[in-house]
Amino acid sequence: MRHSKLISKVFETLIVFIAITVTWGLFGDGHSTALADNSKSVAVTTTSQVTNKITDEQYRNASASQLAAMVRSGQVTPQELVRHAFSVLAQDNPSLNAVIYTREQQALEEADQLKDTGQPFYGVPLLVKGLMQLIAGGPNTNGLLPLKGNTTSATFPITKAFQNAGFIVIGVTNFPEMGLINVTTSKLYGSASNPWNKDYNPGGSSGGAAASTADGMVPLAGGNDAGGSIRIPASWTGLIGLKPTQGIITGDSATPGAVNFAETKTMKDTSSLFDSLLDSKKADQVPAAPSNLKGMTIAYSTKSPVGTPVSPDAVQAVNNAVSLLKSQGFNMVKVDPPVDGVKLMQAYYLRVTSSGSTANFVIKQKTKQDMTFDQVSPMTWALYQASKKLPKNSASIYNNALC
Repeated sequence: MRHSKLISKVFETLIVFIAITVTWGLFGDGHSTALADNSKSVAVTTTSQVTNKITDEQYRNASASQLAAMVRSGQVTPQELVRHAFSVLAQDNPSLNAVIYTREQQALEEADQLKDTGQPFYGVPLLVKGLMQLIAGGPNTNGLLPLKGNTTSATFPITKAFQNAGFIVIGVTNFPEMGLINVTTSKLYGSASNPWNKDYNPGGSSGGAAASTADGMVPLAGGNDAGGSIRIPASWTGLIGLKPTQGIITGDSATPGAVNFAETKTMKDTSSLFDSLLDSKKADQVPAAPSNLKGMTIAYSTKSPVGTPVSPDAVQAVNNAVSLLKSQGFNMVKVDPPVDGVKLMQAYYLRVTSSGSTANFVIKQKTKQDMTFDQVSPMTWALYQASKKLPKNSASIYNNALC
C-alpha cells in the first residue's frame, strides 16, 4: 500500500509537469532555430552545385529503396544524392529546426569512397538521432544545456549498422532533453516544427527525425523508442513508426525498453530496413511473415486506454483505415484496450523517474554541481526531484506492474 501511494503521488506530480512541458514545448520558445552546439551552422550552403539528373522534388518524393535503385542504375551518384539532401536541408531546416548538426564534407568524402557490396540502401543519405545514435565528431549532449559543446570521438554501433546498410550519414536530428517528453524542444536546441503545419510540433522524442523525413530532407531517419518516441512523431507527421522487439536489432540500445530503428515513409523501406538491421543471431526469434495476408484478423479501437477524450479527427482516421483494410479482404474486429492504461502509465513514470537522477549525474560530471531549475526543462527538473523519493525496489515494482 505504501508503494501504491508513492506511485500515485509521483504520478500526480509528473502529470502537472507534463501539462506545463507540453504547452512550453508546443508554443513556448518561438521555434528557435539557432544551433546551440559547437558544430556547423545548419543554415547549410552546399559546396557543390546539384546536377540535373534528378530534381530536388524528385529526391524529396523518392523512397530510400528507390534512391538506391537510381544509384545502381547510374541515374545518379551517391555524391549527387548527398548534394540534393543538403540542398533541401538548406531550404527547409531554418523554418523546421529538425537538424542540429551537419557533416557535409565528410558525407561527400564517404559517398565518393563508398563501394557497392549489395547494400540495400547503397548511397542513400541518412540523418541519425542525436540520442543513442552518435557519430564520431558529432554532438554528445543528451540535449542538456550544461553539456553544450560536448562531442563524441566514437560512432555508436547502431550508426555503424546504418552505414553498413549503405547509408551515408549527413547529420544529426533534434530531440528533447534525455528523450523524456513526447514533443521535441529543449533549452539547448529549441523547438522543432512540423512540416505539415509549422505552428505545431512534430512530436517526440524522435521529432527531428520525423520532421526531416516528412519534409523530404532524407527518405528515412534514425530514431529510437522506449515509450513512444518513434511511434508518436510518426503519428503526428504521417509516417510509419515501428518499434521492433528489443534486442533483435544489430547495435541496439542497452537501455531497458529502448529500441533503435527509424522514421520511415513506405512499407518497403520499413521491411528492408528491418531485414538489414536484424541481428543474425536473433533471426530465429522473428517469425516469418505470412505469405497470404487475406482474411487476417486485425483488432482496432477508437478509445483511449487511459480514458482521455479522443478527437473526432483521430476517430475518423481510424475508421478510414478500417474501411480500407476491409476492402482489401481483412477481418476487422473492434476491441477495447485490454489493459488498465492508468496503472500502466503509473508504472511507466515510476520507471522513467530515475532518468532525473541520470540527468543530474551527467550534468554534475561536467559542471561539478547539481542541476538547477533554470538549466533544464520543467519535466527534467520534476523527474530529478521525484527521483530523490523513489523506493529502492522501484524497478521490481515496475516489473511487477507489467506482468
